[in-house]
Amino acid sequence: MTIIRFCLYTILSLFSVQLVCAAEQDSGASTNLVKVQDFVLSNQYKERVPQSFPRKMISIFALADRKGSDQLEGWITPFYKRYEDRVDICGVANMKGLPKMLRPMLRGIFKKSIEYPVMMDWTGSVCEALNYQAGVADIFVVDPNGAVIHRISGEATEEKMQVCYAVIDRLIKENDDEDAAETDVPPQRQCQQVLEATSYAPMQES
Repeated sequence: MTIIRFCLYTILSLFSVQLVCAAEQDSGASTNLVKVQDFVLSNQYKERVPQSFPRKMISIFALADRKGSDQLEGWITPFYKRYEDRVDICGVANMKGLPKMLRPMLRGIFKKSIEYPVMMDWTGSVCEALNYQAGVADIFVVDPNGAVIHRISGEATEEKMQVCYAVIDRLIKENDDEDAAETDVPPQRQCQQVLEATSYAPMQES
């Protein structure tokens, strides 16, 4: 067995032993939703990709481990075709348990096989914070403030996609309406609102 074949075998073995959450969520959205905290991960090109809130756009976080990655294409492609640059689509690969010595090779595999950037969660901390479900694609629709509005997992189906579209379309409309309302506020009032907001901001230690 060559070194490359051995490394690939090791990767597959490591991912195959990851535990699957006891409560599976193959369809439907969770009612106990969480808020995405700010984090920074690097993608397969070693580019740091900071994620912070609030932000201007609605976000779709697509999480997957090796097994769940087979289901991602069914989600990502329709989202891109429907929304293009109107939403921020963020792919996160759960790489917990992978030895550091194999990371460069895995980055190379991602570069060759995946066209879009994917954030590499080497410790699994970001995925765990979102209570990620192993073994499937886990999709999170997040509003501009970081709140998870809709969560769904498993293979993409027409029914699941329609539910996601309805949620995302509503969030985009609400976000556009808020932006329009802000532009209607006179400049003097906008300045006053900024002053009022910053007056009560807590002081930070230097």
